[in-house]
Amino acid sequence: MKRFLLIFTIVCCSSIVFSQSLLWEITSKNNKVSYLYGTIHIQDKKVFAFDSTVINALNSCEAFAAELLLDEITTEVSQAIFMKNNTIKNLTTNEQYRIIDSTCKASAGHGIMLLNTMKPFFVLSYLQQTSMPKDVETALDVYLLQLARKNNQTCYGLETFADQIKAIDNISLENQIDMLMESIKDTSNSYETLLDAYLNFDLNKLLDLLQDSNGASLSLDDMLVNNRNTTMAKQFAKIAKKQTLFCAVGAGHLPGDKGIIALLRKKGFTAKAIPFTWIEK
Repeated sequence: MKRFLLIFTIVCCSSIVFSQSLLWEITSKNNKVSYLYGTIHIQDKKVFAFDSTVINALNSCEAFAAELLLDEITTEVSQAIFMKNNTIKNLTTNEQYRIIDSTCKASAGHGIMLLNTMKPFFVLSYLQQTSMPKDVETALDVYLLQLARKNNQTCYGLETFADQIKAIDNISLENQIDMLMESIKDTSNSYETLLDAYLNFDLNKLLDLLQDSNGASLSLDDMLVNNRNTTMAKQFAKIAKKQTLFCAVGAGHLPGDKGIIALLRKKGFTAKAIPFTWIEK
């Protein structure tokens, strides 16, 4: 299940071939020009090295939207990532627990006991984040949100934190443990493969990376990607009909016949890839 390795980092393969860009101009029937930008939830300086095209597009809009407004998530809400009546130890065999504990110590510098009540999906996400570069203070999507706040743009969340938690909670804890174990056992350099696809604007490759390596579980595609795409496209359309909008979502949500770009076209918007380049900063 390699696509789960970075499921929140980028979030069914499609025969549609997409133009090579992460930035898309989305024009409504009343000729309001908005933008859709594919982000990646990492702090690697390489993904911040876009030229002025991206920031100019953001600055030109009246409103900003992201999957979530991460700066509005409260401590009380964030408790939803923890289990109330279970633990990692209870969900695993002794050998699985030992492997998870040693991986946690190697990646994060502490044992799994500190995360023992965290849902396995979020343990997986936490371990992934600890192994990624931390060149800048915030992840890319948070950085763009901060710029919009400084611009005094109206900011919207296309989803709620409860929506995302619900999608994850539809995956049984046992399956989440399986995902965590498969991620630990995966010795391929998935991060570098993902980063290379992102920096080369290869949306179809990103779509391939999100597909389950054994072709299984279309229901998980629906819960974690496709259903969310439908919700986000609906919210994008609602906002963009009233205000010009710069919308930043995980790049894996853009392509495919069930991706946000295709869904917006079905709603009557036109979508055009806007080229830009990476520069040294």
